[in-house]
Amino acid sequence: MKRFFFNIVVFVVICSFITPDSKFNSLKAEPAAVPAIELKGRGTLQLIKNFNPSGTEAAQLILTRAGGRRQVIDSFYGLQPTELRRFDLDSDEHAEIIATLMHPDGTDVMPYIYSVKGNFARLYPPPEQQMLPDIICRKIILTSRNDQPVICAKYKVSFHNFGPPDLYRLEFYQLKNNKLVLIDKGFTQNNHFNVLMNRAAFAYYQGAYQEAADYYNKAISSSTGRLTNQAFIEAIFGLARAEMFNKNFEEALELFQKIVLEFEQNERTNEAQEEIELISANLDNKNELSFLIDVLSLTQQNKWHEALELLNRHPFNQQTFRLQDRYLFIRGEILIALNRIEKAIEAFATIEEKFPDSQLINDADTMLNDLQGSLDGTDGL
Repeated sequence: MKRFFFNIVVFVVICSFITPDSKFNSLKAEPAAVPAIELKGRGTLQLIKNFNPSGTEAAQLILTRAGGRRQVIDSFYGLQPTELRRFDLDSDEHAEIIATLMHPDGTDVMPYIYSVKGNFARLYPPPEQQMLPDIICRKIILTSRNDQPVICAKYKVSFHNFGPPDLYRLEFYQLKNNKLVLIDKGFTQNNHFNVLMNRAAFAYYQGAYQEAADYYNKAISSSTGRLTNQAFIEAIFGLARAEMFNKNFEEALELFQKIVLEFEQNERTNEAQEEIELISANLDNKNELSFLIDVLSLTQQNKWHEALELLNRHPFNQQTFRLQDRYLFIRGEILIALNRIEKAIEAFATIEEKFPDSQLINDADTMLNDLQGSLDGTDGL
């Protein structure tokens, strides 16, 4: 069974808290592209773009005092300045400074929050956190919620790309005791099929399969916008997967068959055919099929340890279980995610040894070659 995996790209960009003027002098400053903030009696605060001597892009938050003396408040390597604002986040009548920086990917932004009391202490991310902030999103909005000032972080949800309009997940934060606290979550609202399908996919990967099915049904039957043939097939496929993980196997089978029988060859035909074969072969074996779904559900939520524990409690090595090859394959994938490569190799090798006629044999061979290549340093070549 093919499954979706997320590639998690880790950006290691160190943001150091620096005050000496000499550090600022080692960088070549460009004119400030972000409007400055005048702080009464203290000077002018600017968020400017720089390049260090090696040519690496950087940004700095600096305070220019009367007489031209400059103090570096913070430096951000590999980031670009986008916005500098003043906003009272904790309702104490002392507005904080919010510097918004752009991520190296060129689309996402992140906030840095500073107190104007004393020596411009950085409140978020806390000074001891030298990596990127936890909030990396498409847009930062300073607004209010329930009559309280908040930061709203907008994250684009992009499992399906049939927009605009797009779906955004919203997170609302308040500043409490100098710490940024998540107080609420939500989504942008729209009845366009792209928005509804993305709500469905988000629910699906959270393990909320009935909610996913409901949103896919809404996208198919009551959405706005012209539902293209490709989008319709994608919605049917998503609904079929949701029903399958709801363990409504007959309903899922009909939907997968609809994709294969009623439409010409499309991007989902082969996957739908594989699911048809799996369900059809196990309609009289629903207990085992349900167990398989339970394990896959955990892996789709990246709950690798829980999935392995569930597999370990199951006597799938007994000859009476017809889905042994699939259990072994999933076991191998889980062990890869847990970086237990040698054990993963054992799982895929067992498929080759005991199940040479398995539908998964080619995939098992590929996994073995890749894993063995990574161990001997050849990357499978």
